[in-house]
Amino acid sequence: MSEIITQALKEGRKFLLEHEAKALCLEYGIPVTKFKVASSAEEAVKFAEEIGYPVVLKIVSPDVIHKFDVGGVILN
Repeated sequence: MSEIITQALKEGRKFLLEHEAKALCLEYGIPVTKFKVASSAEEAVKFAEEIGYPVVLKIVSPDVIHKFDVGGVILN
């Protein structure tokens, strides 16, 4: 079993966070959009410049499943 799934189960979660799901897809050779997980605004800007604009910012939280519903998605 993937370490990603094992860790999520160990944490008592029944779903993967988006970046975990994308990493799991990559493990199996399934293409996904470019992504990075930032822990500060400065890091987010750095990653956006690396990836290239436009970008989408999304909240990463095990407490938020539907990001859009809580204002957790910012476009462009």
